[in-house]
Amino acid sequence: MTVLPASRLTLFGFLLALPALYYALRFSSGFLRMLSRKFRKGRAYLQGSATDYALFAVGSWVAAGCGILLLAASTLQGGLQPYEGTREIGSIRAEAKEPGRMRLTLDLGETHPGHGKSEVDLVGARWALEGEFLDWRAVPRWLGFESGHRVESVLATSQSSGLPERDAESRAPVAGAYAPWYLAFRHPGWVPLTRTAMRRTPWMSADGGLFKIFVTDQGYVLVEKEGDRRTGNNAATPPEASGNR
Repeated sequence: MTVLPASRLTLFGFLLALPALYYALRFSSGFLRMLSRKFRKGRAYLQGSATDYALFAVGSWVAAGCGILLLAASTLQGGLQPYEGTREIGSIRAEAKEPGRMRLTLDLGETHPGHGKSEVDLVGARWALEGEFLDWRAVPRWLGFESGHRVESVLATSQSSGLPERDAESRAPVAGAYAPWYLAFRHPGWVPLTRTAMRRTPWMSADGGLFKIFVTDQGYVLVEKEGDRRTGNNAATPPEASGNR
C-alpha cells in the first residue's frame, strides 16, 4: 500500500492541481507585467488588464489549492486499508505459552499496511488489538474519499479484570503509527472534515483460540473460528464490554 495510491482521489487531485498551477503562475506573471506597464510612462497599457490578470491568477491559485488538498487527503488515507461497512480483514491465534505469557499470531493479508503476517510474544493475562480509524464528513464520495483503518498494535495487560478502558502494560507494533493520520488525530482542527479515533477490541483471555477479525464502523470484532477452541464455542465471548475509544 503506497502513501499516494493510484486512486480516483489522486487522479482528480493531479488533474486539478497541475493545470491550475500552470495558469496561476502564468496569470501571476502577466499581472506583474501589466502592473509594470500601468505605472511606467511610454508603455502600452489596456485599461483594466491588470485587474483581469489578478482575478484569473487568484482563481487559479484557489483551484490549485483545492487540488493540493485532494492530494493531501489521498496521502492521509493512502496509508490505511479502505473498508466499507463490515468486512473480514484477517485472523489471529492466541496461545498461552506459560502462565503470564502468550504468543499471538496475526494474518492480516497482503492489502493491510505494514506486515501482513506477524508473530509476537507478550507478557500478560489478556490481550487486545488496537487500530487507527479514519472517516470523512460532508465530502463527495464519488471523488474517492474512503473510510480506512490499520491495526496499529497488539496490547497486553496482566490484570484479569477491571475497566475495559484500562491502560495496556505492554504493546507490540503491528503496522506502527502512520504519521499523517497521527497528525490529524492529534490536531483535529487542522483537518475539520475527518473523524479519527483509536479503537480497540475487548480484552481477551490468553488461553488459546483462533479468531476471525472483522472491521466495522465502531471498531474491531473478533469471532472465534468454529471448532477451534477446546470449549467448542463458535463466537468470542469476551469477559468485558467493548473498550473502543
